[in-house]
Amino acid sequence: MTTKSTNQLSLEQAAWSRNMQMQILQAIDATGQQTVADCIGIDTTGITKMKTAHGTAKHSDIERLCHLLAACGLKVVDKDMQCYAKEHVSWLFGMAKLGMNRSIDVDDFLHADAAMQIAEGTYQPRSEL
Repeated sequence: MTTKSTNQLSLEQAAWSRNMQMQILQAIDATGQQTVADCIGIDTTGITKMKTAHGTAKHSDIERLCHLLAACGLKVVDKDMQCYAKEHVSWLFGMAKLGMNRSIDVDDFLHADAAMQIAEGTYQPRSEL
């Protein structure tokens, strides 16, 4: 098995790695280094060591982790994010675009909504609300 050095990441992988490093470092700062350290059972000096290259290492632990993720085609996302396949999002975008192209102005959305409510028998004119 051959290994790929971090110098051999593609330009796109290197850019992803840098982006992930910034996300992780910003998340550590936002969460608080002490809180992160407590959660993973180390002291804050351990977090500092993870963030910086030390000894003979050319790269910090976080940088190496991000290189690994980029090389594997993975990325870091916020816990509240939802991930969808590009094809699925493309299909949804196409459907939304098709619906928007049928509308001339914002009132078309209101009329379509009212028409659906009338068909369902749930329509109430605004004066009755």
